[in-house]
Amino acid sequence: MATINPFTVDDERENPFEAPEERPSANNPWQTAPSSSHSRQASSNPYAGKSIRELDLEKREAEVRLKEAQIAEREKQLNAFQIPNWPKFRPMIYHDIEKDIPEGGRWLVRRVYWAWYLAVLVYFVNAIAAFSLLVTKGEAGGATFGLALIIFLIGTPVSFVFWYRPLYNGVKQDSSISFFFFYFNYGFHLAVAALFAVGIPGWGGCGVILALSQLGKNVPSGVLCAISAGLFIFECVYGLWQIKNATVYFRSKGMSAQQARNQAVAGFAGSKVGQELAGHAVKTAVADMRR
Repeated sequence: MATINPFTVDDERENPFEAPEERPSANNPWQTAPSSSHSRQASSNPYAGKSIRELDLEKREAEVRLKEAQIAEREKQLNAFQIPNWPKFRPMIYHDIEKDIPEGGRWLVRRVYWAWYLAVLVYFVNAIAAFSLLVTKGEAGGATFGLALIIFLIGTPVSFVFWYRPLYNGVKQDSSISFFFFYFNYGFHLAVAALFAVGIPGWGGCGVILALSQLGKNVPSGVLCAISAGLFIFECVYGLWQIKNATVYFRSKGMSAQQARNQAVAGFAGSKVGQELAGHAVKTAVADMRR
């Protein structure tokens, strides 16, 4: 009788410890997933089917585009920085009406620019007339000449910065707040010019009063004072005309006082002082809430 060894495994028999063979099942949709996923990856891979040369060309094209963008950004920064060209004898700022100012506003900027030149001329003639008072020992000649000289030396750059430049920037940038700076500062300038046209002795302006006084004492000095007074009066009339022109342009561009207030608030909020005040207000509010 043949005996069966329980510890021997027939080759034809199935090994009980062997993992069962994986067979495709109709109920398991994931059995075919490997082949389908490989096909999807191959179709979604942008580099599939491309040679090394093509990949290298694409890389170089990307580098060229990046360099072009960097060069364009550098050119933009260089254009933002404009080389000073004014005044001619000692350039300190950039000033170019033809390039900076829109065509529709150049006429206004040019007229106000000539108004500034007129102011410089009036300051100069007034200083000469005041010097004639000093030489001829006219009434309050020393005080008048001293103030006239200070006005000429300081008033020239101050008038450029405080009323001409705001109008220049206002037309250039369509800035309502810059126009209001121009209105206030230029209005103050014209008020002072009207006061000098009166010619009160010792106040720095060789106007009508001093001209009449000098004509009876020294005719050349009186004539100089009369010319100075006439220039002051002409400057006031011309200045009022330019304020009218600026107002017409201001309204034609749709600018308003509300825009000026908004720009002032935005400018203050973006400044260092505004940020410090805002931070202090927040800290104070937080401290009050904790109490």
